[in-house]
Amino acid sequence: MSSSTLPKRRYPCRLDEVGPTAQMLRSSFVTDQADFGKVSPDFKGSTFLTEFDARYAALENLVPTAVRRVTDAEVTKTMNQLAKSLREPLNLLEIRVNRAAKKSAGLTVAAAKFNIGKVRTKINNREMEGLDGALKTLLYLVAENEPTLTAQGHMAADTKLFADARTALSRYNTTQNDNLNAQLTLTVENMTAANALWELMSEMMEAGRLMYKVEQPRKAMAYTMARLKKRMRQERAAKEGGE
Repeated sequence: MSSSTLPKRRYPCRLDEVGPTAQMLRSSFVTDQADFGKVSPDFKGSTFLTEFDARYAALENLVPTAVRRVTDAEVTKTMNQLAKSLREPLNLLEIRVNRAAKKSAGLTVAAAKFNIGKVRTKINNREMEGLDGALKTLLYLVAENEPTLTAQGHMAADTKLFADARTALSRYNTTQNDNLNAQLTLTVENMTAANALWELMSEMMEAGRLMYKVEQPRKAMAYTMARLKKRMRQERAAKEGGE
C-alpha cells in the first residue's frame, strides 16, 4: 500500500513499541486510579479501562508483541557483548586521562568531563543508541587531546578500537531497524489502531504528569513516554540479550 494513503502517525515510537509501553502505562494507571478518579470522573470506574483494553486488543490483533525476531535477538546479544568489551579499554583510558590532567599542559576539559562515565553508563544500561552519541563525544575529546594522551601511553590502535566499536554498533542498529521494517508493514489498519490507543495513552500521561509533578515529581516521570520507552527497551534488551 502506498505510504501516501497512510494516516498521520500520532505515536512517538516504533509501531511494535506502542503495545508494550501501553501495558506499562496501564499498570501505573491501575495503581493510581483512585487519584485519577478524584481529578476527573472520566477516569473513575471501569469505563475508561474497558475502552483502553479494547483498543489495545485491536492493536494486538494486528501487531502481536509476542512475536520474537530471532535475528534481532542475536544482533542485540552481539551489540551487548561488543559494548561490554569496551570496559577494560575505558579503564586504561581513564588512567591516562587522570595522569594527563596532572601535567602542566593538562587537558582541554577536566578529567571528569571526558565522557568516560557517560559511556560506562550507556553500556551498563544497554542503551545502544545513546552509546553511539557518547562514543562520538569521547572520540572527539581523545582527538583533541591526542598529544597529551600519547605522552601517557595512549596509541592510535587504542583510538581505533573505540572508533571501530562505534562503527559496528551503528551498523547493528541499522540491521535491527531493517529487520523491523521488513517484518512490520505499516498499513492503514495497524496505524489507525495504534493512533486510537495512543489517544487514550496521551490522556493518561497528561493527567498523570500534571497530578504528580509538584508533590511527586519522580512519580510523574512514570507518565512520560521517554521513561516508558527507556524502561521497555531496557527490559527487552535484558530479555533478548542476556548476560
